[in-house]
Amino acid sequence: MKTYAIEIFFNKEFDLYVRELWKLCHEKNLSSFMNSVQGTEPHIALALYGDIEQLNLVEKFREFTQYDLNEFELHFDAVAIFPQSMVTYLQPNSTREFTGLMTKIHKFFQEFEEYCNPYYAPGRWFPHTSIGKNNSLEEGLKTINYIIGRFKPQIARATRLVLVEIDKGENNISCRNLLTKELKKTT
Repeated sequence: MKTYAIEIFFNKEFDLYVRELWKLCHEKNLSSFMNSVQGTEPHIALALYGDIEQLNLVEKFREFTQYDLNEFELHFDAVAIFPQSMVTYLQPNSTREFTGLMTKIHKFFQEFEEYCNPYYAPGRWFPHTSIGKNNSLEEGLKTINYIIGRFKPQIARATRLVLVEIDKGENNISCRNLLTKELKKTT
């Protein structure tokens, strides 16, 4: 089954920081999930759509990316867990630019709102960069404790807006970037 996400990707330094956490969680047998998703990059999903015609979404994304969109900074000062899904993550602050981009996307893609995962809809969205996904609360607590012990607050720059196709097969998950919009550097 394929789903589609609109995600922001980051500058190289933050990207490498997150990938290192993925690798360490894998090596310590805490969570191999993020390390095993083929093609994924450290990101924050702004919208997630299921059961939707890819071509329509691609065309709408192309149209949206005709607008000037600027890079912006995010501060990651928190580590947390979603207990329902057992996802351990880094949490950024919510700047005006960041929440403004998310709001613009949902307004622009309004015709697809019925296909949007409710956890990624305005009013319910909780921005995060996933580090691990565990099978139990005990594993989740071990993962979060491990990450907290190595965590250093980070400043990241959102540098790209990407439409990603996520293919959930029986034994694996893979991601493929369909379209990318480089965000305009600001001084």
